[in-house]
Amino acid sequence: MSAESTFVSRCSLVVYPVDAWTGRPLAGPDVSVRLEGLPHKPLRTPDGGYAFMDVKASECSLTVTAPLRLTSRMAVDLAALPKQSPVVVASLLPGSRLPAPPGATGLGLQVVDADGRPLPDVAIYAWADEEGCGRGRLADDLPAGSDRLRCAPEGGRLLPGDHFILMERGGRATERCRVGPDTGQPGLLSLETPAVRDWRRGALLLPAAEALTDGDGFATLALRGAYPQRFRVRAELARGGKRTRAEWAATGGTVTRQDRIAWPAE
Repeated sequence: MSAESTFVSRCSLVVYPVDAWTGRPLAGPDVSVRLEGLPHKPLRTPDGGYAFMDVKASECSLTVTAPLRLTSRMAVDLAALPKQSPVVVASLLPGSRLPAPPGATGLGLQVVDADGRPLPDVAIYAWADEEGCGRGRLADDLPAGSDRLRCAPEGGRLLPGDHFILMERGGRATERCRVGPDTGQPGLLSLETPAVRDWRRGALLLPAAEALTDGDGFATLALRGAYPQRFRVRAELARGGKRTRAEWAATGGTVTRQDRIAWPAE
């Protein structure tokens, strides 16, 4: 008498590491993608992803590292991911020693404490605050809770992992967003998290960037894509429950160095 058993593996998570400067996939032997505290090892997919199979946990802590880039750490709710496409895009921020690509636009800065000592782990969120930097407008109304939006692109394409700001006409309200996995349909963007509020057709999509100061207090904001010769950038800096806002002038096609920023926030 013979018995036959079968076991079908299930894909629980696919991670796509991308470069914040270029939006292109990161790969190679020095790129590491792991789930902290879990024994699972990723399998490489033909399109450059890192697939984890048969993860029993409903939540996990994802860590992604690559040379000359800041380590990406994020909590992933596996139960909330679509079962047919459990995809996470990890956009790795540039370290202070990573050269910017030719013609890249960005901001370089240093944060120090009241005594002038470098201050690490200051989170920075910045966005281009001028209509001429827009990446498109909503082509349809976007109800709260929606995880996809349709836009009329202009001024450059948003890629998976890109941050952007939704701003209504007149600039009276904004919402932070991040592009999720590629939908494969032009003009249709997935959102990493659903929209918080209702948005009317015509709302502007403005490019944004995140950064974190390193051990020397330095941070680089990578503003991917084309920009005007001069434009305004607004930012929020946060550390230890304190926040402050800043406004800088940036130049398209160069990494603009800012004056040192003194902490604590006022």
